[in-house]
Amino acid sequence: MNPVEVDEITGLGSYLKSVDWSERWFLGLGTFHVICALLTIFTKSHGTSQTLHFAVMLLLVYSAKYINEWAAKNYRLFAEQQYFDSNGLFISLVFSVPILLNCLVIVILWLWNVGHLIADVKRLKYKVKAKYQSKVDKSEKNPEQQTEESQKEK
Repeated sequence: MNPVEVDEITGLGSYLKSVDWSERWFLGLGTFHVICALLTIFTKSHGTSQTLHFAVMLLLVYSAKYINEWAAKNYRLFAEQQYFDSNGLFISLVFSVPILLNCLVIVILWLWNVGHLIADVKRLKYKVKAKYQSKVDKSEKNPEQQTEESQKEK
């Protein structure tokens, strides 16, 4: 099977069909993406770990250009065909896009957590305000009622 030239690509579907997905290195790449997704899930309640995971993934996406250049020169070490074009279409589709989707999930989780924190803070604010208001209401009662209530509490 000859490599597909970028100017020959008529659509994403036809391009992906031309790839020999049975090559072993695709299994490794798929495993990598599954591990990244599992790390996202398992670190969702550990902010520092998830932030580190997020930063590493963004660093990998940033490095995709260099990974593509290295893979284009050394594809015989791991692949039967030269998939890595100078425009970076292939590396973007099989490497960067899944990582960026994983990063999007992390950002959505962060926004979800921030929304819950804001709701919790607002709830606590209302509780404190209600507690303060009840103390003010008690202090406005006449002193005789206050002494009776304090004796009842004891």
